[in-house]
Amino acid sequence: MNIQEMLKDLLSRGHTQRGIAVQIGTTQPTIFRAVNGADVRYELGKAIENFYTQEVELARLKSA
Repeated sequence: MNIQEMLKDLLSRGHTQRGIAVQIGTTQPTIFRAVNGADVRYELGKAIENFYTQEVELARLKSA
């Protein structure tokens, strides 16, 4: 799964672009560009990946 897909999945789970940005320490316009396919720095990509992994795991635990 790429960064764009992770962000779209987070948005479909009810997160906002601004909320994601706050959680990973960036700006909403940066998230907007990433959702629309712009390249992101490695550090930002890892932060998105880590946040996505945490959210998926949290959702899994809540449904168990």
